[in-house]
Amino acid sequence: MNNINNNDSKSNEKKSDVKNVNSKQTKLTWKKVYQKCNHLKFSQVTNVFKKAKINSNVINLLKNYGTIILIGLIIILTILIITFWNNLSILLCALLLLFALCAFAIVYGSYYIKLDEDGVKFKVNFQENSIPYNKLIGIYLTKMKKRFFFIPIYYYAIQITEYVDKEKMNIYSFPTIMLNKKELINFFNSFEVKIIKDEEEEEQKKEEERKNFHKAIGIVIGILLIILFVISLILYAFSK
Repeated sequence: MNNINNNDSKSNEKKSDVKNVNSKQTKLTWKKVYQKCNHLKFSQVTNVFKKAKINSNVINLLKNYGTIILIGLIIILTILIITFWNNLSILLCALLLLFALCAFAIVYGSYYIKLDEDGVKFKVNFQENSIPYNKLIGIYLTKMKKRFFFIPIYYYAIQITEYVDKEKMNIYSFPTIMLNKKELINFFNSFEVKIIKDEEEEEQKKEEERKNFHKAIGIVIGILLIILFVISLILYAFSK
């Protein structure tokens, strides 16, 4: 893979893409960011047009979710004050614990990633790492799902794949919750990738099979619930 070059036409084309994003979309959602950035797992970085950097910090967090955080804090503080109003020492300990958890989450989620002249550099958890371009395989934005009390929650993360040897690859994952959306799009517009079609098609096939399996399970569960409901109505009718 080539290092950063001064290909003006490609670089200007990428810059115009970012300008279009800034001018046409005053409100970016993570779904739109995901669509505009490389999100294919099996892709290889082939060329870097320019230096770029993204910073994950508390300022971006407040810009992205300031209102939600404020409402959440008000609700939590109200519950704590009502619950422990008669015991100020426990209330103070609870507030200190809440502050410590927030500070830990902010420090843990703070990092930077930058495309430099000789490779990709990133700093997270007070440790700085560097991957030379000849060892860099891919950078992509992935969409993940977790369940919180049976409620599906979707979130996004940047993943960087490093080639170590024929039997080993390192994959680094970074949360996007404290990133600036436009800055992230500009970062992904600073390099180009080549899709590894065979592996990507295989992954898409597996993903489609997983979706069909989940749909089938949902249909079976739905049918069983309907049958149980009908049986319960029949039993209730005959019991009178």
